[in-house]
Amino acid sequence: MNKLLWKRRIGRVAAHLPRARSRRVILLYHSIGESPWAVREDDFRAQLELLNCAELCSLDTLLRDDRSPGMHVALTFDDGYASLLDTAAELMTEFDATATVYLNSGLMADTARQSSDPTQGHYPDETFLSWVDVQRLLSLKWTIGSHGVQHLDLTAVAPDVALSELSNSKTAIERRTGIPCEHFSYTWGRNNSALRSAVHAAGYRFAASTHHGDLKPGYDPYAVPRINIHRDYSMADFAAIVRGDWDFLGWWQEIKTRSA
Repeated sequence: MNKLLWKRRIGRVAAHLPRARSRRVILLYHSIGESPWAVREDDFRAQLELLNCAELCSLDTLLRDDRSPGMHVALTFDDGYASLLDTAAELMTEFDATATVYLNSGLMADTARQSSDPTQGHYPDETFLSWVDVQRLLSLKWTIGSHGVQHLDLTAVAPDVALSELSNSKTAIERRTGIPCEHFSYTWGRNNSALRSAVHAAGYRFAASTHHGDLKPGYDPYAVPRINIHRDYSMADFAAIVRGDWDFLGWWQEIKTRSA
């Protein structure tokens, strides 16, 4: 049985579990468009239409509001691909929505768009946003966060390298935008206690993981859960994910982490 099929089968069972009155969900995307790993534009539009029945809000709003009943959803994008401005932002504007993008500051130029490198863990056939593009996203009220300087697993490098990645990317983003950079996202979601402490010491207020689940009261601001949205998810899959039918994946992630 392939992974997607068993997710669907277990999700159908989990759909019968009791629901909380309030649910806060942060969704993780990378690119929107026709590149090999990007979520297709038509699918993204359909997802936004479904989310229009919920409260689409900024990441900061979602992180600080744990009392409002109902469904609240924030959208985030890792890596900083140009499709965010070319495709995603235009669609989101139609729905009066914004998002957060986490940039690799070392992969960006002033005006030119640099090409992605799959050998470095990037999505294939993409280009990165330029700093001019980032200014346009800011004008659309997007939040700009850091994903490091390069696309590195900061749990696998020396502490001084991790500190340099955290500090230098934050400084570059603040210098280019004129706005405090308070958000960080872990590359591939990989983090540990030492890295979380380093993120805090570098001056970030929040750090996003890839732990599948909703945001609970009393959450760890340096291990914020996010749900990764894959290109091959159907609309039924997407609806089930947002509802919480697939939150068992977070339990499975915890089991694997503890047994590692």
